[in-house]
Amino acid sequence: MILSNQSREFLENLRLYLVSSGKKEEDIEDIVSELGDHLSEAEKQGKSVHDIVGQSPREYMEQLGGEMRVDSKSIVKYGTFFLMGALAYILLGDVIRGGIELSVMQLVGYPVIFFLYIGLIAGVFRHIASSQPSKRKQWTLLGILGVVPISLFLGLIILNEKYETPAIQFSDSANLLTAISSVVIFIGMSVWSKTWVSILVPLFIFGPELLLNITDFQESTKITLSSLLMFAGLGSYFFYVYKKESRLRKRTNTFA
Repeated sequence: MILSNQSREFLENLRLYLVSSGKKEEDIEDIVSELGDHLSEAEKQGKSVHDIVGQSPREYMEQLGGEMRVDSKSIVKYGTFFLMGALAYILLGDVIRGGIELSVMQLVGYPVIFFLYIGLIAGVFRHIASSQPSKRKQWTLLGILGVVPISLFLGLIILNEKYETPAIQFSDSANLLTAISSVVIFIGMSVWSKTWVSILVPLFIFGPELLLNITDFQESTKITLSSLLMFAGLGSYFFYVYKKESRLRKRTNTFA
């Protein structure tokens, strides 16, 4: 199936829109494959995406999404899976920094922040896929996605300090069990996603801190070096992924 760049971009945006709308993966692939065949045949006759869609891409995506049923089972399954992953990051960090102590405020706040953030991600991705805003606006929206969780967690920290609620302090054995469970969750996410990201990211985040904790450096030096090593590791990894994806796209466009 040979398609123009415009048609490939439309299909990619359609897939992103339907995925972020919670539609079933098998249904999405069937729709995208069928539409891809129609677009391929239409382009052979000199037609474009708009000739097939018959309306604006956004209206077409919204109409198509409205006709497909929501895959609630997968949403619950993946939502629970990602919630466990997010909690694993938070709790492993607490273990490394001296042990876990969770207040009722945190026990309620962490899941609330997670689900609010997931909803925001879905909304932003749907908007990007259907409206196709400029690159500047896309980066602005993605930047907001990066700032929001930090702001929410800072807000939770302030509330937790201002309003004291009963807290649960983990024992040494509970901390050890939580650390092991977190590592198992990271490995499970890596196997499920078929990527190393869920293992490498916590390694880059927590690895430098663990290594520097056994040194005699001053605390300020440890914090500085830990931050530098973390950002250097994460930056190098994501740059590698970006270059790899760029080479793959160029190769795809060459053979298309």
